[in-house]
Amino acid sequence: MPWDGSPGGGFTGPGVTPWLPMAADRTVAGQRDKPESTLSLCRRLLAMRRAELGRDLADFENLAVTEGVWAYRTGPLVVAANFTDQPADMPAEAGEVLLTTSAESTPPSPGILRPWEGVVTRRSGSGAGHDQL
Repeated sequence: MPWDGSPGGGFTGPGVTPWLPMAADRTVAGQRDKPESTLSLCRRLLAMRRAELGRDLADFENLAVTEGVWAYRTGPLVVAANFTDQPADMPAEAGEVLLTTSAESTPPSPGILRPWEGVVTRRSGSGAGHDQL
């Protein structure tokens, strides 16, 4: 993600062409104060990882994959992503939703992933005591 809207995105000096394309409308400077931005999502994900896992490396386990849904477990967290344009069932291992990629303000039906939604959940009975992110 470019730092700013300059021709080199804040990574290169004047007259130097970056080797990767830069999206001038998707910069750190432009997303810094937008809660719905990709930058804000990444910051929330990093904060959650620190709150839930600290500096520990957690085991990784792929969970049952269904049509268009990928899920895995890492420590007390279950991550699920719906890669379809239709609602899908969350994996049975999922618990309390800690974070969602959805911009919708109303919660989904329990156990349902919205189209194109990703969630991070905490498995039941494995609370780390960090509900506020």
